[in-house]
Amino acid sequence: MSSGVGVIVDGATSISSTTKANEVPFEEPQITKKARNTITLAATLGYLFDAYAINIYGMTLALIALDFGVSIQTMGAIGSIFIAGYMLGSCVFGMLGDRIGRRKTLGFSIFAYGTVTALTGLATGPITFAIGRFLTGVGGGGELTVGVPYVVESWDSKNRGLGAGWMFAGYALGVVYAAGVSALILDWFGWRAMYFLAVLPAVVILFVRLQLEESPSYVATMAKLKETKRERVSLMAAMKQSPQVRRNLVWGSLIYVSLACIYYAETVFAVPFMVTTLKMSTTTAVATLGLFNLSMFVFSIVCGMASDRVGRRLAGSATLLALSAALWVMFSTTSIPLFIVAGIFAFGGIGGSWAIGMVHVAELFPTEIRGSGYGTAVAIGRFPSIFAPLGIAWLASVTEGGMGDAMKYSCIVLVCALLAYLFGPESLRRDSAAASDTVGRAG
Repeated sequence: MSSGVGVIVDGATSISSTTKANEVPFEEPQITKKARNTITLAATLGYLFDAYAINIYGMTLALIALDFGVSIQTMGAIGSIFIAGYMLGSCVFGMLGDRIGRRKTLGFSIFAYGTVTALTGLATGPITFAIGRFLTGVGGGGELTVGVPYVVESWDSKNRGLGAGWMFAGYALGVVYAAGVSALILDWFGWRAMYFLAVLPAVVILFVRLQLEESPSYVATMAKLKETKRERVSLMAAMKQSPQVRRNLVWGSLIYVSLACIYYAETVFAVPFMVTTLKMSTTTAVATLGLFNLSMFVFSIVCGMASDRVGRRLAGSATLLALSAALWVMFSTTSIPLFIVAGIFAFGGIGGSWAIGMVHVAELFPTEIRGSGYGTAVAIGRFPSIFAPLGIAWLASVTEGGMGDAMKYSCIVLVCALLAYLFGPESLRRDSAAASDTVGRAG
């Protein structure tokens, strides 16, 4: 036994109050390549459809407001209700993933948000629509906070960044998919058809889920707890036991403050900036945003792979700095070609930052509490993002450069993640001389 509240399991010290701050869990999954790829495909498709469910709201907002006879301000409030649901889902499904397993929880999450989004198309007014969006947010939050641990635990430590990169690449494609569907059917069939089509992920996941294996790390961890007769520990209990867990939750939350705020700030206002400042047509601006999302697809994979080679902290910090520089150039110029080039790197940097952040924050927690730890960090980090669009709008009204200055100054939020990378632990482990994947107590 260790001298602290932790335990010795298979010769490795578990996370405890005596564990060093720069130690993180380590495990190598015992899984076939086919099973690993199937898990990654399921999580990637889930995130693709999650992006669809999220982004169709902005694409249909004006039509819904007209149909229900409500103001844009009311629709904005419904948008905040969706984020509140997303925060709740991040916590709840993260805990469920730790309790009943990744496989069941991911399948239920995707089925839930796909079905609820489709049913939202039957809404008869703003109240029923708001309820539908809230429940969609709950399910969507679960897809991220279960999917990421599931993927991370299915890839070996040398390639987890690549796995996370593929998963976020699915989100980028989901945005392009939503825009394509909108262009094809919105004018012909109306906004409700956009929501009805969200039933697709529910159908797809029912098929894919039959091919999934449970996370090998989760299975091994639960077996280890049973073998050593140790009871499972909740995130709250682990935080009471271990200062390291508390610190890692802070680092993870800071990273997601930056990731969520910068994503919503840039994606909400990029098109308005192109139309009002650069005088692009709306069609050209939307097409340009599609190009930016394709760059997000590529960079998420490339940056994820880079973090496998040089470490999460170095790759994460470098990507954030490059993202800041690209955003500054992007919103400082009135040259459309320069804006597009800078935008490719800026949105690529957003994708890369998300891919690295996903794998890094998930690795900060042991398997036993990874879902709840990761989910709580995501939920805390997403809370400030509710106010990100409001903050940009306020900055645009008080700065001389208007929208351009506001978008440039939004880079300041990236300091949160940069601090987490500079002062937090390195999560990439290449040997087994690290903490155990349990925080169990004696039974």
